[in-house]
Amino acid sequence: MATRKAILVTGASGFIGSHLCAALAARGDRVRALYRRKVPPPELAALAAPPASATAAASIEGGAPAKGSRASAFEPVELFNADLGDPSRVAQAVAGVEAVIHVAALASDWGPYELFKRHNYDATAALLEAAEAAGARTFIYFSSAVVSGFGVHVDSTEDGPYYPLKYPYQTTKRLAEQLVLGRNRPGFKTVAIRPCNVYGPGDRTSTYAMYEAILDGTFGYIGTGEAYTCPVYIDDLCDGVLAALDREEAGGEAIILTDGQKVSWKDYAATMFRAVGSKKRPAHLPEPLAAAAARAMTFFARLFRCKKAPPLTMYRVEQASRHYHFSNAKARRLLGFEPKVFYEEGLKRTAEAFLRDRAAGRR
Repeated sequence: MATRKAILVTGASGFIGSHLCAALAARGDRVRALYRRKVPPPELAALAAPPASATAAASIEGGAPAKGSRASAFEPVELFNADLGDPSRVAQAVAGVEAVIHVAALASDWGPYELFKRHNYDATAALLEAAEAAGARTFIYFSSAVVSGFGVHVDSTEDGPYYPLKYPYQTTKRLAEQLVLGRNRPGFKTVAIRPCNVYGPGDRTSTYAMYEAILDGTFGYIGTGEAYTCPVYIDDLCDGVLAALDREEAGGEAIILTDGQKVSWKDYAATMFRAVGSKKRPAHLPEPLAAAAARAMTFFARLFRCKKAPPLTMYRVEQASRHYHFSNAKARRLLGFEPKVFYEEGLKRTAEAFLRDRAAGRR
């Protein structure tokens, strides 16, 4: 069994960050959960509960109970409110930790480059510097599969193919990944995790929004729907990150985490409709029409300086209309990564949690 560690997790109030905090605490690690909101969300606050509440706290809202004996090892999480743009708070955040898992980012397909650079590159650089100076021995950076660019990806690996990066999110994540991996050395292990499309209970940003659209509006796919998507269930993602945390051979490596299955958007959407009990059929929009609509919406959104992204952007059209499938062979080889939950079961679990939250008025 690996020695338990003192670990800082940034972006702890988000979907991925909160699940990681729960997984780490459940195995007995001492977690400092950095969040930027004025008030931590209930699921993160629950992780700061005393050990007597471990069974409830080890499961993020809407999720399944922790597996095995995790609840018995549960270590209450330390909540730490900070902005990564504040050097003094960053120094306090990394003080005394052995590892940093940097999840926080501006993850969007809309906004000016300088905003993405500040949140995704500059903040990473400052945190990396502070962590190394404070004596941390491991730095895990959450990159993304989108750093490979949008093109034809079928069994693509960390070695490629790579396509031109057109969008600020892709570009700044790639630059930060290169910076992090370039700092790997004996005594300071750095790893870049490249998740694919992460989903699961509590995913209010993406999957829950899709379920809302299915029940209350329109949802479907672009083109024929035959383009592959690339999901990874949140519990499997957490298992992969924990393995990267513990294994020295991960040092200096970019590692893709996905379930590895080839599933088309058409099948994925149909599974989502079934999961929430909808009798409707997925809508579909021809790719040329989707692209024209995205360009028009983008033009007017920029003209009127909208801060919120339009309903359709070229980023979304490109990602959803071309094969976007990556191999997890490297993760299997280096980390012993073995996905356990695949899209049919994962979307069912996510739908059950979504419907419970919807019935309870939680959005």
